[in-house]
Amino acid sequence: MFPTIFELSSIFFNEQECLKFLFDKGILYKDRLAGDTRNQIMKKTGHSENTVTDYLNVFRDLVAGYVNDCDQMIGGDDIIVEIDESKFGKRKYNKGHRVEGVWVFGGVERTPERRMFACAVPDRSEKTLLDIIRRFVKPESRIFSDCWTVYNNVKKKLRLDHQTVNHSKHFKDPDSGVHTNTIEGNWNGIKMAISPRNRTADHIDDHLHEFIWRRQNSEDLWGAFIQCLVDSEFF
Repeated sequence: MFPTIFELSSIFFNEQECLKFLFDKGILYKDRLAGDTRNQIMKKTGHSENTVTDYLNVFRDLVAGYVNDCDQMIGGDDIIVEIDESKFGKRKYNKGHRVEGVWVFGGVERTPERRMFACAVPDRSEKTLLDIIRRFVKPESRIFSDCWTVYNNVKKKLRLDHQTVNHSKHFKDPDSGVHTNTIEGNWNGIKMAISPRNRTADHIDDHLHEFIWRRQNSEDLWGAFIQCLVDSEFF
């Protein structure tokens, strides 16, 4: 019988032995990092859905933990950081009815790297969102947001330059040029990457962290994944 991930943890004590085993069994290969689906992996490797799912969950936990441990701040001297919240719905109903799911708050730099943060939030209160901005956004950053009242004290309490766009009138302010189109586009990309069944408070953070990890390491996903294994105490 093919060993479970828990059994593997007691078999291997260094990343090279573990990698060799996973390569030999066809569970781990570079194509997966390029975005193969679960069904594609099952077809290529011949392993069951449960086995493939177990390993994909472990690998996601691995990179998500790496992102969470690093907890990198974004922005910096005169760098624009767009912030926004978005509802990740689990199920859609007709117009006017409640959508199940979870609220996610995030920010993205206007830089070529488009570094970002994103996390599920229990509420969208001023305290919750300002605490997250304080945790993830460097001093001297410039914050762009919509005109939601929760953001009114960003400048006063966080001492960050803060400019807004009124979305009830414009997508881009005609006078200041302020917009939040970058993070709006990010939400679309993240929602395409996270299936509705995983848009729950229990599961979404790992998927958000995987998305961030892939962006941070887009030029060398394979090397970054190997580094995660080397640095991890998982195995």
